[in-house]
This record gives sequence, structure tokens and C-alpha cells, in this order.
Amino acid sequence: MRWVRRFLALLAALTERVVQWASPRMRRAHERLVPFVERVRDGLSPAARRVRQWLSPAVERLREWCAPVVRKVRRRLAPVVERARAVLEPHLSRLRAKLPATGGRHRVSPRARSVQLTAAAAAVGVLAIIVGTAGQGTGGQTTTPAAHTVDIPSQERTQADEPGVLSAPSPGKDDGSDKSSGGNSDKGEKQSRSGNRISPEAAAAIGPNANGIDVSNHNGPIDWNQVAASGQRYAFVLATDGGSFTNPMFQQQFQGAKDAGMLAGAYHFGRPTGSAVAQADRLLNNMGSVNDGRTLPPVLDLEVSPNTGGCYGKTSGQMHAWTQAFLDRVKSQTGQQGIVYASPSFWSNCMDGSQAFADNPLWLASYGVSQPNVPGGWSNYSFWQYTNKGTVPGISGPVDMNRFQGSGADLLRLTK
Repeated sequence: MRWVRRFLALLAALTERVVQWASPRMRRAHERLVPFVERVRDGLSPAARRVRQWLSPAVERLREWCAPVVRKVRRRLAPVVERARAVLEPHLSRLRAKLPATGGRHRVSPRARSVQLTAAAAAVGVLAIIVGTAGQGTGGQTTTPAAHTVDIPSQERTQADEPGVLSAPSPGKDDGSDKSSGGNSDKGEKQSRSGNRISPEAAAAIGPNANGIDVSNHNGPIDWNQVAASGQRYAFVLATDGGSFTNPMFQQQFQGAKDAGMLAGAYHFGRPTGSAVAQADRLLNNMGSVNDGRTLPPVLDLEVSPNTGGCYGKTSGQMHAWTQAFLDRVKSQTGQQGIVYASPSFWSNCMDGSQAFADNPLWLASYGVSQPNVPGGWSNYSFWQYTNKGTVPGISGPVDMNRFQGSGADLLRLTK
């Protein structure tokens, strides 16, 4: 044992010197490699997105087809997992009790402890990725990770990130024609309200099954007059993301749409790792006090985690509670039922098909289909995002396209 202790002491000293020698060199190498890695990533991102968009419709349909089977298997396995856990826990407890303490002669040096903690963090990260994609309550990646914000430069927000048709499909009972007037009818779209009454002129100016877009800071400067003249009647604009990011172009985009005669709504990219109430307040504070008759209800954008592709490590019950808290806050502060944005696969896997939010308008993301599958307790969708590859005058690059389910008067009734 004396020789073993001497060997370990020698090894520890050698390791210390190696770490001291390698640390500055590793830092310099890291600093030199970062710009190169960034350039490679930027060069590969468009190709990766195109491949992902090409494959996503088939993957989405496969996941939707498999989701009921996966839920049944998960429910059947849950009792077995619990029994195995109950059997193994006493053995694990005895094993943990036999492990040496960190006091006295077994005290670990600060540097060694740092190495141990780093290894433990890496192991936990790997486990989190596995659990996030295959564990109970995460349901696996249901849509391609989507982020609107600049704090995740390698991921652009793609809403379900599957390719879709470029021409607006005909939802619901619409005959497939776009009855909206073509020009920037700013005066014709002015609402004349008395209580809940909507002027026929304002409703007719919008038309049934109105087309609209949603944008974020990634879309850059927008010529809203051209957008309105192309027949787009409303725009949803990213306001906030999670607990910290705010779209620096929000006010410019939000007010620009209204100034061009369009209706406008603000949405928040929800991240259930933080307080639901605090995130709802961030959205409402950035929107400000609006009562102009042209503002759509606040939107909660629910998608898989941009980091792990899962349900943020939450069970469906925890996701349900977080969503409820967010929407309750919106209701208490604005008197409006917040709009829920989600894809069918997300709702099936992360929300377990919950039917508790049927009173909230549904903004459904479903690409590459003639008619979307409406999840949960909703009888129909209010808005359908049918592609993220649309082309609209006044906006450079592809844009998300939406269609409203209902008449112009129905759309105006949502506004405040």
C-alpha cells in the first residue's frame, strides 16, 4: 500500500504538470480553431437545411404514424421500469454507502475535483441527450429544432422545418380561391366597431381564408407596403424567446405591418426550462399596451428543444402545467385567449394529445399535406402554417406562409 500511495502521488504530480503545460496550448488552439469551425459551419448550414427540409415530410409522417404505438409501448413498459427501479434502488444505496468519503486522506485536490466534475457533467449531458430523445415524457424529436433567435446561430427557426408547397392550399370549406383584394387597402381595412360589431366593408376587405406571414429578426428589413400589396392580410412577429432574447427588430416589424394596413400579432418562443409567468410577462411587456383593433392575440410558440430535439426533459404533465401557466397569465393580463402554435407531432409526443386547450385558437404547423391533422381537443385550426419556403414581395429570402380558417369577420373578431 505504501508503494501504491507513492505511485499515485507521483502520478498526480505528473498529471498536474501535464495539465499546466497543456492548458495554455489548448486555449490557443481553441482560439485559432473557432473561426475556422464557424466558417465551415456557416458553409455547410445551407446544404444541411436543404437536406433536412427534403427529408422532413417523410420523417414527420412516419413519426405521426408511429406515435400511437410508441405511447402504448411506453405505457405498458412503465410498470416494468418502476418495478426494476424498486428492485435496484436498495442495491445502489448500499453501493453508494460503501464509497469513500472526500474528507481526511481521501480529500481530492481542487484541480482533480474540477476534472471529476467536468467528466460528470459530460456524462450527465450524454444521458440528457439520450433521455431527451428517447425517454418517457420527451417523445423524441418531433419536429426539427427551431429557433428564431441569433443566440443559436447554427439553427434557423423553421417552425416544423419541413418543406411545403409554395402555393397556398385550400383549407376547410374554402373553394381554393384567394378572395382577398390585391392592393394595400389601408382605408378599406379600417375597422368600424360598435361593441362586437364589425363593418361589412372591413370584413370584405380581408376576405375569407386570409393569407398571412410570420417573421423574425432572421427576415431582416421588410418593405411592408409591398407585402400588403401582395395580398397578405396579417403578420405574426417574433417578440421574445425564452427568458432573455428579444427580437431587436420587433417594434419595427410589428408596427411596420400595421402601418401598411395589416393586422399584426406577437409571438413568444416558449422554453419550458424557465418560469412560464416570467416568459409571458416578457412577451406582453414587449408588445406594450395595444387596443387599436389591429392586434391579434399573443401567441405561445411551442416546439421541441433547439438543443436536444426533445421536450426539454419534461414529462407531458409538466409541459401541460407550464403551458397552462403561460396562457393563464396572458388571459389575466389581456382578457384574451392566447393562440397556441404547435405541430401535430409535437402535441402528440410532448403534450400527450392534451385536450385541455381547445378554447385557445390553434395555429397549426403542418407542411407538405393537402389537409393538416388537427390534434388535441380542437375541432379545427384557426391558422395553418403550410410552408416555410414561400416567396413574398418586400421580403428577401423564403418566408413562412399561413392561411386563416374563416371569414374576414372571424379574423377581425380575434383582434383587440
